[in-house]
Amino acid sequence: MKFVQRNDGIAFAVVLLSVLLSAPRANAQEHEAQEAGEEGRHELSVLIAHGHVGQGLNAEGGRRWLVLPAWGLNYNYWLNERWALGLHTDLINENFVVEEFDEEVLERERPIAPALMATYRPHEHWSFLLGAGMEFAPGDDLTLIRGGAEYTVHLGGTWETCASLAYDLRLDAYDSWTLGIGLARRF
Repeated sequence: MKFVQRNDGIAFAVVLLSVLLSAPRANAQEHEAQEAGEEGRHELSVLIAHGHVGQGLNAEGGRRWLVLPAWGLNYNYWLNERWALGLHTDLINENFVVEEFDEEVLERERPIAPALMATYRPHEHWSFLLGAGMEFAPGDDLTLIRGGAEYTVHLGGTWETCASLAYDLRLDAYDSWTLGIGLARRF
């Protein structure tokens, strides 16, 4: 088994942050609403994270805990101040091998895991998320159920920073949890 590690995630982050910082205003009414303290309904966030997998295997086939570098790219549409629907995508930036629940070996090559998510924000800072999606990688595609929590802090204007904890249950395969921090912008 050969493990390949690529570091082109930095270029991806630079491009994505550039887009976030230079996103134009949709119209004058939205700009006036933002000046009045109202935020837009769309939210885009970028997170740097680590995925943790307990069923990982080392090069010799021995079991080990894996900590994998990852990016998160999340889009939410806020229906009101408490509820949002969105697409949350995790991009693991490393190849790895895991042992499935039925003890078969599964190789994952930089998987991408988008999930349709419902978000409930009962408090100014806390949000709770639940949804489902797929993990795509060469070989097998896996169905997943994702649950999580986020803590956000308003930075001013349309910007927030967030800390995220998510748990992915991949049906009949392996589980993982992800811890990340990021930057979000409403427009």
